[in-house]
Amino acid sequence: MPVPTRSTNYELRGFNHVALVCADMQDTVDFYEGILGFPLVKTLDLNGHGQHFFFQVNENDGIAFFYFQNTAAQAPGVASAPWLAGEMNPGRAGGLAGKSAVGSMHHLSFGVADDKLEEYRQRLIDAGIEASEIVTQMADDGTRMIRAFYFQDPDGVTLEMSAWSPVAAAPRFEPTHAADASVRRTGRVAITT
Repeated sequence: MPVPTRSTNYELRGFNHVALVCADMQDTVDFYEGILGFPLVKTLDLNGHGQHFFFQVNENDGIAFFYFQNTAAQAPGVASAPWLAGEMNPGRAGGLAGKSAVGSMHHLSFGVADDKLEEYRQRLIDAGIEASEIVTQMADDGTRMIRAFYFQDPDGVTLEMSAWSPVAAAPRFEPTHAADASVRRTGRVAITT
């Protein structure tokens, strides 16, 4: 049985939460709690300037949002990936949305069992949520790496449900070390194979 890959410097328990900004708190609660089923577990008042609120995704991981009274407008292609735009390539990254700016969050992926992808996609469609087709990402040697589909939250944040290939068919990912970084770089691109 392979050893789980994790931080070698810190004993982490997952990512705790990712924090995003929403335009309408109720629409966000309706979507993440009502449609995705993530319980709303905490809200914090921001001294009359808005709210910070948290949903539980699983035992260790959550997603949080800020709602501010006055905030900047959406900026797809800058602060987030535009929906189904740009580089829809049937190759290794087929199905991903278009580009977003450095420092932005491109999309958020929820891991699910492979045999649940079709069911979960259909549930979202039945709830009135537009979802992409299920796409398959392939490794350079032609083996299947991941299957996924994409959809958006009420603010246009691109979300994904994805399933890695069964362990027997998936390549083994060996951790690398910071000391090896220079040999894994070609200009701005890190080489991982």
